[in-house]
Amino acid sequence: MIFARQHTYGPVKGFEVGIAPMGKPIKSVYLYHIDSILIDTGPHHLRKKVSSMIDYDNITTILLTHHHEDHSGNAGLLKDQYSVPVYLHPYGVSKLSNGFNILPYQHILFGKAPRVQAETCPEIIETENIILKAVHTPGHSKDHTVYYAEKEGWLFSGDLYVGEKIQFFRIDERIDQQIDSLKKIAELDFDMLFCSHRPSMKDGHTLIQRKLDYLVSFNQQVLELHKKGMKEKEIIKQLRVKNDLSVKLFTMGNACFSHMVRSSLNTLQDYQQ
Repeated sequence: MIFARQHTYGPVKGFEVGIAPMGKPIKSVYLYHIDSILIDTGPHHLRKKVSSMIDYDNITTILLTHHHEDHSGNAGLLKDQYSVPVYLHPYGVSKLSNGFNILPYQHILFGKAPRVQAETCPEIIETENIILKAVHTPGHSKDHTVYYAEKEGWLFSGDLYVGEKIQFFRIDERIDQQIDSLKKIAELDFDMLFCSHRPSMKDGHTLIQRKLDYLVSFNQQVLELHKKGMKEKEIIKQLRVKNDLSVKLFTMGNACFSHMVRSSLNTLQDYQQ
């Protein structure tokens, strides 16, 4: 079953969509509409529902936080149908232009994002009623970008937050880059966190700081255990707090706790797997 719900956060509209075999969706994805800007476009599997929810008369610009299929899945469709530009980081522009492969579980949950010719996002995006600053925040992906509304105290954070004490990393995520990105964003002044999967209308800055503190602490623990002579598998066993076998199997190894530990170890110049 398709899950779809519209939320109103003052002048911001949030469109929550997902696949829900029973009750709540397996993974909700949020798109945000502010003034004439749409931030992210949702999964291609849900293109009909997304299309029916959005008032395209008021959309002149599409911003993508990154190229992943749950965020870019309808970018090409919307660009072509409504003649609006699609903007994101140059790495993402290349990904969407050339196309990128996804795994079976991503096909099931989201569907493959069709190719689209996007454009490099300017640092400042301005409409009649809103000014957004694009801030590059790699770590979850090379092209990950958040959009900051300084005057309003809003952060459209994509997948920078998602959750505080996360237990899974994708195989290509980098903990050192995530820490640097979170430090950069922690210097900004905002309260409302428009996360792509778990929005919070208050204490957004606190949530970002807590995730930063958690990843810094986790990284330090990994490096300290390595310094004591523990091997990778031993560190994983020592620090893992929940069984991630089901996630690892479903994602065919693309997401698991081991990748978090390995990402920390990979920051050591002398570390070899």
